[in-house]
Amino acid sequence: MQQIEVTIEKLIEGGDGLAHYDGKAVFIPQSLPQEKVLASIIEDKSDFSRAIVDEILEPSNYRVDPCCPYYGICGGCDFQHVKASAQAEFKQSLCFENLKRIGQFDIEDADITILPVATGPSLGYRSRIRFHVDVDEQRAGFLAATSNTLVDIDHCPVATERLNRLLGEKRPLLMKAATMRRVQQGWQRRTPFIEVPAFEGDTKVSLSNFIVHVTVLDKVFAVDSNAFFQTNRFVLPEMVDFVRSHAVGNRVMDLYSGVGLFAAFLEEPGREVIAVERNERALELARKNLSSSTQLYTQSVEHWSRSQNESVDTVVVDPPRSGLGGEVVDAISSWEPKVVIYVSCNSVTLARDIKRFAQSGYKPKLLQVFDVYPQTSHVETVVMLSR
Repeated sequence: MQQIEVTIEKLIEGGDGLAHYDGKAVFIPQSLPQEKVLASIIEDKSDFSRAIVDEILEPSNYRVDPCCPYYGICGGCDFQHVKASAQAEFKQSLCFENLKRIGQFDIEDADITILPVATGPSLGYRSRIRFHVDVDEQRAGFLAATSNTLVDIDHCPVATERLNRLLGEKRPLLMKAATMRRVQQGWQRRTPFIEVPAFEGDTKVSLSNFIVHVTVLDKVFAVDSNAFFQTNRFVLPEMVDFVRSHAVGNRVMDLYSGVGLFAAFLEEPGREVIAVERNERALELARKNLSSSTQLYTQSVEHWSRSQNESVDTVVVDPPRSGLGGEVVDAISSWEPKVVIYVSCNSVTLARDIKRFAQSGYKPKLLQVFDVYPQTSHVETVVMLSR
């Protein structure tokens, strides 16, 4: 492998450092801006290369020793080499850069209010984890960073203590759950490792459709490990408050509503709330979490939006990483909401959709970054748009 000496210019989406060598971009994970590194090229394309760090020649002031012995081997975390106090700053900068480069929306020149980054504990925060399990060899953990190899671990520093017990003294319970999933779903025909989602409620852990309860502010939600729910309950109240406090009017939609997290806080006397979610299990739980007055639709947002032509006051969206897409953005704009509240887990697709919204006159007016996944490069952003 060719070894090169380069200086890292900045971080890019996904957390890799960007450098240039012989006129080509070089992407180098686990490096930081202004660091001089010795790196080996592991992939060489016509217009870019990928490399791995061999030696940090001049370290950044933001560099720290990782807190996990599996870091760099396990594929779970990719930001443990960054000082905890600086992680959120780097993530917010990446978000702003994507908005400018992809969305053609420059934060510095726009009439927009930026709220402080919402942060919480950097360790022990994660209440939902998808374990990979090898029942035959009694191994459990996560897939490796660069392959489908299973990394057997006995403790994950970002997981809650109750979930960590499944890797320790309660590993037999995890093995039992994996065996049941293998029998019920035929995992042995698809992969040697069985995926077992685990979700921690207020008092118990769910390893299947077993319902646990989660308290968020003044509401209690029924959830299980198979339905999506935010994993970081330390910053979740602030995210919910953003959505609740900026929704306006008497007709409100919650698209990609999941188990009804945001819809529950949008409910109030005299307000019509509509929730749309294609996952039947999530809607089944939402019926437990929402009042009977909220209208629930088990359809994809893309399909449902084609038949919706009435005006609406507020639209809340929380799409997957793929974002909304042009069809849904155009549909929402045609309803002429006073406010659109966009909860995003991918600032690249957020920026793309914001650019599309701008064609109908909707522009970001308020933005807040939520560091829901400390020790990783992932971040969530909530934006309020209006005309």
